[in-house]
Amino acid sequence: MAAAGCSPRPRSGTGRPDVPQASAAIPAAPATVAGRSQRRFTSTRWGFSIDEPEGWPVRRGFRGGYLATHTWKTYAAPGSRGTPVVALGVPGSDHVSAAEIRIGGSRSPAEVARCTQPPDSVRAGSARRVAIDGIPFTRFDAGDAAMSHYLDVRSYRTVHDGACYAIDLVVYGTNPAVYSPPATPPFTRAHAFAQMEQVLQGFRFSTPTAPRQAAASASTALR
Repeated sequence: MAAAGCSPRPRSGTGRPDVPQASAAIPAAPATVAGRSQRRFTSTRWGFSIDEPEGWPVRRGFRGGYLATHTWKTYAAPGSRGTPVVALGVPGSDHVSAAEIRIGGSRSPAEVARCTQPPDSVRAGSARRVAIDGIPFTRFDAGDAAMSHYLDVRSYRTVHDGACYAIDLVVYGTNPAVYSPPATPPFTRAHAFAQMEQVLQGFRFSTPTAPRQAAASASTALR
């Protein structure tokens, strides 16, 4: 849990090299969270959709907190330009622990250029390449702790159709031990991340990337 009295780490998202090219994959099957419906949130402006499980609050825009800011992506550099598009909250989130999937986008040339660069708060050895719906993303883990508050982040970044897309799985809250009597969190961090990863399997872009378009054309030509 969070260590009281620690200072937050700097939030600069610049000045770090791109991550190694090791590959992994997130299954492309739709999310199958038990007891959830398969409604979908769709953004025509940003060209993506994601499963909207029953019971998960869906908001446009992000809420700020002690460490979890309302900016369009976690650890956004000062002056960073982007749009918070949608947040899907894990059921049961409360003032002790909260978790949500945040998806933001930016078409700023500066943000596109540094899109996949992890922030200074990246956890050593966590950065790698993964695929979501066949699209390559940079994934990394990061976190902060200060004054009995904590923030854990699992981030996915990619440049698609000329824009930077930031998907952040965030778990944040307060050390339960500071309450009297000690509070009981609504879920463990591991459980929250497992739920969010399952929902993330239902993320789709509406338009294919150039390589996928070329592959589709080649497949058609061979038929």
